[in-house]
Amino acid sequence: MPRDIEAAKKLLAEAGYPDGIDVELHAKKDPDWEPTACQAMVEQWKEANIRVKLTVLPSAQFWDVWTKVPFGFTVWTHRPLGIMVLGLAYRTGVPWNESNFKNPKFDELLTKAEGLVDIEARKAVIKEIETLMQEEGPIVQPLWRQSYQPFDKQLKGYLPHPTEYYFCEAMWWDK
Repeated sequence: MPRDIEAAKKLLAEAGYPDGIDVELHAKKDPDWEPTACQAMVEQWKEANIRVKLTVLPSAQFWDVWTKVPFGFTVWTHRPLGIMVLGLAYRTGVPWNESNFKNPKFDELLTKAEGLVDIEARKAVIKEIETLMQEEGPIVQPLWRQSYQPFDKQLKGYLPHPTEYYFCEAMWWDK
């Protein structure tokens, strides 16, 4: 979605915040790229009069409150199917629904997608879900993080995994 500072200010004014809004964002300390990403967002939001206090907690302390803070930064890693994180994090009433998102249409579409074996049919439903999420805004998705996995050309049988899992039983050295 395109960045539109003036539209953001207008929406805030329409919501009763003509001078902007003050919020607090909670994040965990590790890995270190997470608070850095949060600080970048804090700086960008300033332009729209969204003033954010960034509170960085030790990881263990963050995980005690991550579903209780009004605004928190969490990362969801790869799952084998695109629908899996949606079911864990955004379905009404699930324990890890940190944004407390409740949308019957979303739940209906997700249940439909979960029941589809045909990949193309599932993709069409997922597109509807993604559009709904963009319009409803249960999350701020600031980035897709790159994952680099260097290896030596003598290593055979290695397959990169999006969550950086290593299946060493399938690898061997070829000298």
